[in-house]
Amino acid sequence: MTYRIPKKTLADKLLALIGKQRAIFVSPDVYKKFGLYVIVQPQKESFWRALFRPKSQEPPEGWFYPME
Repeated sequence: MTYRIPKKTLADKLLALIGKQRAIFVSPDVYKKFGLYVIVQPQKESFWRALFRPKSQEPPEGWFYPME
């Protein structure tokens, strides 16, 4: 299974200016549904949710920050 990390957009760059990140979500049932040979495009968190979340707070359950 291959995960394609979404490219940075203007919204991501604006969030980076104030020291925040957008989390991504990968559905856990993708492997069961489509099998071993699948390319997954993770879902990005809403810009507004990321903007209003405090810097010290972790992303919601199941979401994570992509590694650079």
